[in-house]
Amino acid sequence: MSTFGAEFEEVWPKPGAVIKLTEFGTKLLQKCLKVEKPDVSRIDIKSFIKKSSNFPVEFGTNTCRVISQPKERYPEIEKQIASAYPIIHERVLALYLAFLEHKCKYGNNIERTFYNGMTLTALVQRLLEKRCVVFMGAADSYLLLNGQEGFGGFHDVGTSAESGKLRLKHVLSYDEIKLSAFLSVSSHTEFLNDGNRFNCGVIEEDKSKIEPSGVVVGMIGGRFEVPDVMEWQDIVITPTQNTKAHGYGQNTSELEQTDKRIVGYRQLWTSFYEARDQLFEQVCALDTPRYYKVPNTKFIFDNMLMKRRYAISFDTLLLEANVRGALAEKQVYLHVVGFGLGVWRVVQHQYKIFLATFGERLLTLAPRLTHIDVVHFSHFKENACGVLYDGTVLTAETHPKGGIKIVINNRNPAEKLPAEYENALIVESYAWDGNALPGNEFWLGSLSGSGDPAAACSTLIAELHNPHINSKLVNGRNLHVASERYGVLHISDYAKNILE
Repeated sequence: MSTFGAEFEEVWPKPGAVIKLTEFGTKLLQKCLKVEKPDVSRIDIKSFIKKSSNFPVEFGTNTCRVISQPKERYPEIEKQIASAYPIIHERVLALYLAFLEHKCKYGNNIERTFYNGMTLTALVQRLLEKRCVVFMGAADSYLLLNGQEGFGGFHDVGTSAESGKLRLKHVLSYDEIKLSAFLSVSSHTEFLNDGNRFNCGVIEEDKSKIEPSGVVVGMIGGRFEVPDVMEWQDIVITPTQNTKAHGYGQNTSELEQTDKRIVGYRQLWTSFYEARDQLFEQVCALDTPRYYKVPNTKFIFDNMLMKRRYAISFDTLLLEANVRGALAEKQVYLHVVGFGLGVWRVVQHQYKIFLATFGERLLTLAPRLTHIDVVHFSHFKENACGVLYDGTVLTAETHPKGGIKIVINNRNPAEKLPAEYENALIVESYAWDGNALPGNEFWLGSLSGSGDPAAACSTLIAELHNPHINSKLVNGRNLHVASERYGVLHISDYAKNILE
């Protein structure tokens, strides 16, 4: 048994699990059958550069823009532009559909009007384009596309207290930011330097030191900076939050007598995680390793639900990396960083849950991951956790090399791979934010504040992953869905497999 108990050890999502849709959700998914894939045969790099030049916010540095790249690389960069798409796990697709149903039926007056008739792809488009340019810190400091700066106010978005530009029609509500944390954007890109934290966009002149190009995937961890919102609602148990008045701990017989807006919202998440809500007094009385009582506080941390939150993101990353390798006809060298393990972390041992969960998901999905040769965990405190330890190979009968090699030591994302992997495709994950454009504080000129601006400075993602610049590809209508059964498919193809 692990440090975190028997419940933690349960494999989730279970192999072969299928999503469940209501009649409402099925009708919305049926509309996705008619969503056309974007035409990528005519990528005009000049138009792309012009669109970027009209972007209203100044870039943190211009070295990471397409216009600054050698013109002989333009044909490759056109392919990189065309390769971009937003991607979610199939369980998140079901969550988004359930969210729309809940808001249409039980939302407040503003929400019911706003979400009425909204499609799945329109919701994803909102999550992409209505995010802030910059969103950071416990005070919710922000920069909007129109140049407005400030802090706070996002708790009121979508309510009668919303005001100014912080209204649902202009920005994301906190409920939507929570959804957006499961939405990634992926593409091929140039590598401009090795991607170290302090690269600041300085071009590496000695190209023998770095990989010339690869795939970059923006991943978003659990954000615990602000109490009572986002992952805090599901994973942190407190005496003021986890009460029946806030929709927690309701049983079936009580539902008709309660506020369906509040209780229904909690059921949205208990259904997603397949785990019932807990009242604080119930958990407080338990003595089980699933729950960690945070010292010097009244907070209780649910290790199992943290694991489930990670599992969805890891599956998305692994399935995406595998399909990128398959399409490129190359084996993948996957570079993994600890997204959500910095200032967003709420307990010290989260990195252990991160690694333990990643190991489980690798073992569970191994039969599908035939194009991943190496998973390299960089900048972690320890070089071993659970089944993962530096130098081991997770065996898999279906794998062309007998299994996936694990490396746990520090490397920079785009530094030159060892000679034995010279033909590999590097797939780099970076720590993104659910309510900011790629780079986040990059747009304030802070180029080394975190891994987010470091990734923007060392690649082309400030443009390639930007929904306002690469608008046809980083678009809700180009949504891709990752699933154990089908790999990664465009939303129309996924809907066809599910419905027909």
